Amino acid sequence: MISRVADGRKEGRLIPDRQAGGRRRGLLACALLTTMIAGSMLVSACGGGTPTRPPGKQALGPDEADVTISGQARTKAIPSLFMGISTEFTTLPLVEKHLDLWSRVLGEMSASPQLPLRLGGDSAEHVRFTKQPIRSAPWAFAPTKQLVDDTAKAISESKLQVIIDINTVSSTQQEAAGWMRELLVRLHNVLHGQIVAFEIGNEPDIYSPEAWKRGIGIEGNAPHNPAGVAPADLPKEITATSFAKQFQAYANALHRAAPTVPVIAPALAEATDNLEWIKTLLRYRTKNLRAVSAHIYPYSACAQPGAAKYPTIHKVLSENATAGMARTVAPAIAVAHQAGLGLRLTEINSVTCGGLEGVSNTFATALWAPDALFELMRAGVEGVNLHARVTAINRPFSFDRSGLETRPLLYGLFAFAQTLGPDARLVPVQLRTGSRSLHLKVWAVRHAEPGPSPDFRLNVLVINKGRRSALVNLHLPTRSQGFVQRLLAPSASSTSGVTWHGQQLNHQADWQGGYALPKLGPTGNGSYVLRVRGESAALLTVPVAPGTLAGPPKKAAGPAPLLGYQ
Repeated sequence: MISRVADGRKEGRLIPDRQAGGRRRGLLACALLTTMIAGSMLVSACGGGTPTRPPGKQALGPDEADVTISGQARTKAIPSLFMGISTEFTTLPLVEKHLDLWSRVLGEMSASPQLPLRLGGDSAEHVRFTKQPIRSAPWAFAPTKQLVDDTAKAISESKLQVIIDINTVSSTQQEAAGWMRELLVRLHNVLHGQIVAFEIGNEPDIYSPEAWKRGIGIEGNAPHNPAGVAPADLPKEITATSFAKQFQAYANALHRAAPTVPVIAPALAEATDNLEWIKTLLRYRTKNLRAVSAHIYPYSACAQPGAAKYPTIHKVLSENATAGMARTVAPAIAVAHQAGLGLRLTEINSVTCGGLEGVSNTFATALWAPDALFELMRAGVEGVNLHARVTAINRPFSFDRSGLETRPLLYGLFAFAQTLGPDARLVPVQLRTGSRSLHLKVWAVRHAEPGPSPDFRLNVLVINKGRRSALVNLHLPTRSQGFVQRLLAPSASSTSGVTWHGQQLNHQADWQGGYALPKLGPTGNGSYVLRVRGESAALLTVPVAPGTLAGPPKKAAGPAPLLGYQ
């Protein structure tokens, strides 16, 4: 969090708030606006496409770019809990041993006091919600008292907003409702942290009993059923209609168990390819259905080398990994909106199947993350949960004997969170570059720091995915002095040496190292000149007048998101 101090008010200087362990909050946001001017495309807020120079504009050098933000731009409210994480029930025993570190790192990832956590995924399908002895197969496990206690403790002590994933493959709606009633009893007197939704299903559109026999489905982990035993109660297949009927039964049972908790579904693996699943689900819609859910990963470590889905660093830095994801989910967003619902992506990451060594653990993912999140936000996704299995290669962080173990991806999530803030609004941006090969993305957010006299800030995040340094001229609706935070690493392939504003998180989740916040003021013509090194990102924060980029009052267009606006 950045705040004013009394001795800096006259000059309008901004300094970092070092309280609360150095926590820096912020929500991400940005806006892309593609505008046609005299037949030339002026690429907006987030780059993408091939910009050309509009008539009458000064020529730019091959390493130069112009960014323009109008003070009268139409902004859009950002859901207050847009960014969340997703993890597995099997993560909880490790989390329980490091709850303090877990809470601190989640706090750094969020601009809001409560980070949305989706709990379930593949492991949800392996929980038999029954107190009877399980005779089906080696993969099944019951919600023992220890699991219930671990779940309740992780929720309450981390002060989280939680989405619980519900098993529909190998359990029953009565068992699931009983398990949720037991968990809610544990949380009854908890002031912080709450279950905000039940998610019914987990990738039912790609269900295969043969995959269960082979032990496939837990992101490429070791087989969970090495004997190849298929329990008799596993379905032979799941269709759109059979799942929709099952959803209806589960939704009604859960409503009786927890009348105030809404449900979301169906957590499709291929939402657009299997759009009919969403349409069928809506025909069996219940009153407590609040959002449609889906998953998306642009690449897969289970793909064969050379295949289109096989990940490389170059692919993770490509537009297909960010803008391409947004285009993929656009049809599903449209169907959900037509039904008056939002679409929440309860699992995303750059690479599925647990990730790929040498790609998923590199700095390329740190540059991918904020751009991907902004692209999905611009497309109309109401929120995302980045899948953070603490034992997988694609994890942003984990824990070991020394404490917290960080990956480059985590720092990209910090940059995204710092771009946001209270009352955050997406701001349209116009970008033009002097070269087709200059790979820049630019996102902007206006937010208000709370207080008796709120301070309004404009955050401009410049992501340079190319190898060449870029000189960026920013034309902003302010002439106040600001400051710059940088996301740096030796290269996109680096697995260590990542810094955010000159610092790193140590094993105790404390920031260490020199704190670098260089000031940046406008030049004589009123523009800000920012040099952004190749394969890095920079965030410029400047004060703006209260009425600047305020946007329409309160309510945003479209369906109300599951987790609300600020």
